[in-house]
Amino acid sequence: MKLFNLRILLVLSFLVAFGSVGAVWAEPASETPAVNLTTEQWTGHSFTFLALPADRQAAGYEIFPVDKANKGFTGDRSVRIPYAQHAGKKVTVTEVIPYPAGPNLQEFMVYMKVDETGEKLVGRTMRGQLEGLVLTADLTNARQQFLGKTIYPKYRELAGLYTPGSEEIPKSVTTSIGGAATVVDVYAGNQSDEPIWLVVSVNGEKAILPIAYSWTNIPASSWTETAPWQEALFTEDPRPSLGWSHTLWYQIENGNVEEGMTKAQVLLSWGKPVHKIEDGAAWIYDNKKLNFNGDILQSIELLTDGATQ
Repeated sequence: MKLFNLRILLVLSFLVAFGSVGAVWAEPASETPAVNLTTEQWTGHSFTFLALPADRQAAGYEIFPVDKANKGFTGDRSVRIPYAQHAGKKVTVTEVIPYPAGPNLQEFMVYMKVDETGEKLVGRTMRGQLEGLVLTADLTNARQQFLGKTIYPKYRELAGLYTPGSEEIPKSVTTSIGGAATVVDVYAGNQSDEPIWLVVSVNGEKAILPIAYSWTNIPASSWTETAPWQEALFTEDPRPSLGWSHTLWYQIENGNVEEGMTKAQVLLSWGKPVHKIEDGAAWIYDNKKLNFNGDILQSIELLTDGATQ
């Protein structure tokens, strides 16, 4: 039940980025690495423009020159900053100003300066996130931690890597959950929620594993106590390190869920639920409701229409 097709579409939408501006590579940052920055803490930090999906490149980034921001914020797309001139460029945030966006809601005006040109820009967050940017320190830290290392993705399939100049659509790469993969490159992708793409070698094929390295520029409602990249991979071979039985791994590999499994085991087998109810004690997957007692799956219900309301 992993959303593999979404990851494949991410790769396909990235094709134009390879052809027009090249890969946005992670380069050493001069700033002190920082992680899990709330929007209010962005001032003084470096961010890098992500590539945009192919169908959004013509419209440009929803960020504006300061002197044209009023037009941009009222819907004038012609004043958006152009994609080709900004993809891969670094900016330094100069000021963050909160403003009320509704009852008990707060958003932010984020002012920044392009390091290379000095151009002054401003963007407006939506649900606390500013699309199109990744914290530069996250790129550096991800490269330092993962490049050349063996990791163990938590997926059965990974999106295939597009080869520039090739007319072939990349095929997904099949792997086993927790199977070994070697990180051969790290660069900025095109999605703010998972802005960093690890290029991995799996069984002689190259694939992409998108991650977020820190919670910076991800809505605070999604934050947890663990690093977000841990949702996508293990850093150690999980079979010996977790100590689960061969029978349990067989169930996970085949996409099965059974009573007695932990939440972590269910997540590996079925991925994230469509939503959670009853204060997280019940998880909904399509027409099934999984009921937990603490961390342990107690029962699985087959739902009828409207049963989760």
